[in-house]
Amino acid sequence: MTAFGRGEAEGTGCRLAVEVRTLNHRFLDLHLRLPRSLLGLEDRLRQLISSRIARGRVELSVSLTYTGQSPRSLVADTHLLQEAAALLNELQETFALPEPWGWEQLLHFPEVITLQETSPRDEEALWSVLSAAGQLALDVVEAMRRREGDYLRGELLTHLQRLVDQVDVIELRASTVPEAYRDRLQVRLAQLLPETAPLDPQRLAQEVAILADRADITEELARLRSHVEQFLQAMAAAGPSGRKLDFLLQEMNREINTIGSKATDAAISQAVIAVKTDLERLREQVQNIE
Repeated sequence: MTAFGRGEAEGTGCRLAVEVRTLNHRFLDLHLRLPRSLLGLEDRLRQLISSRIARGRVELSVSLTYTGQSPRSLVADTHLLQEAAALLNELQETFALPEPWGWEQLLHFPEVITLQETSPRDEEALWSVLSAAGQLALDVVEAMRRREGDYLRGELLTHLQRLVDQVDVIELRASTVPEAYRDRLQVRLAQLLPETAPLDPQRLAQEVAILADRADITEELARLRSHVEQFLQAMAAAGPSGRKLDFLLQEMNREINTIGSKATDAAISQAVIAVKTDLERLREQVQNIE
């Protein structure tokens, strides 16, 4: 589910701001952007996120502001600067360049000036500040996801009820298929057979029984209703349920496809199409559920 949260915390001479954005994804996909000085805490931050979010793409960024004296300073490598200047002088003379070189060209050499820590940082103190800011941001994200989840629950129940209504139609119609087939077959045979060759009731009963067996969808309907019941139970259960719901929808789709392949009745075929439509809408919504 999509959500955004921000949290700030201050301590150990710095202020940390954490921003978290979540997007729909089938699995947990973490993308973190941290200042270099906090890279050592990345694994712990990933564990913190995983403890709060089980599914979705999570984009987290951290900004750091020093509230006291900065523990970093710029350091020039004088030996490297001398070598760079000598090289530029040599190039100037060799190629008789019209323009003299300046500081801009000199500073283009990598690592002539570097940013270094002037004193070791207390990693545990930094983690205390970072985790506090992260928890605040995740609290906001969790609240937004919960509100969206309440809305999605209503949408899922609506589509699920429509699906169940169509399954009722299929079940009721399926009970009349053998008799309807017997009537059609009897009329058809009466038209084709001469009056001197009466219709054999036993043969007719055999043909109807064969069709009824081929078109029997009792087991498929029972399994489909069982999957619907498990779907409702998973929605009501505590904890992440998105993957289970996704799996149950796949099983429902399998059963309705089998029912459709056995259908010999136009009303059943229409109801199958309606069920598939609601299953597709349910599948789209379930992708948003953790």
